Amino acid sequence: MTNTVVITGCGRDRVGIVAELTSILFDAGCNLLDSSMTLLRGEFALILMATLPDSMSVEALETQLSQLQEKLKLQLSVRKLADDELMEQDADQFQFIVSVYGADRPGIVSGITRAIAELDLNISDVQTKKVTQGSREIFVMMLELSSKKDVRAEFIKSKLEEKSKSLSVDLTVRELEVMEL
Repeated sequence: MTNTVVITGCGRDRVGIVAELTSILFDAGCNLLDSSMTLLRGEFALILMATLPDSMSVEALETQLSQLQEKLKLQLSVRKLADDELMEQDADQFQFIVSVYGADRPGIVSGITRAIAELDLNISDVQTKKVTQGSREIFVMMLELSSKKDVRAEFIKSKLEEKSKSLSVDLTVRELEVMEL
């Protein structure tokens, strides 16, 4: 049985958050597995997965992180994962990138993601941003999708076109080429 946790958190951005958090984990003997950390208009948000050394309890990690929470004014949460929650991404899955662009308006994320769910495609990553170009506010969304079924980008695009038209957004779909390091 592994001792794996997911740490989530957010707080006002400042220099050094990532360095201090990862230093605490390293000094405690943790191994960082996966992470996503981003800045959202001045708020720093993170989610990461790490394994703890056999000698460390989740409670001991929470104690160490509580000092960081106070110092950096972060809200952090630690959740221990059960072994059945530790799933690796299936290498045989088909992966895609969907790009969405259009005038900013409510309902774009909801409409596109609902249409993707109806195609039985899994969303593994979503990034959204509102960009100002002159006097126009442009909404940009990038999604990473996966499917166990053999589907092609053209099929996904054809199924999402009606929704993209109703939302007045441009949408592209391309297969994700995974490069080995």
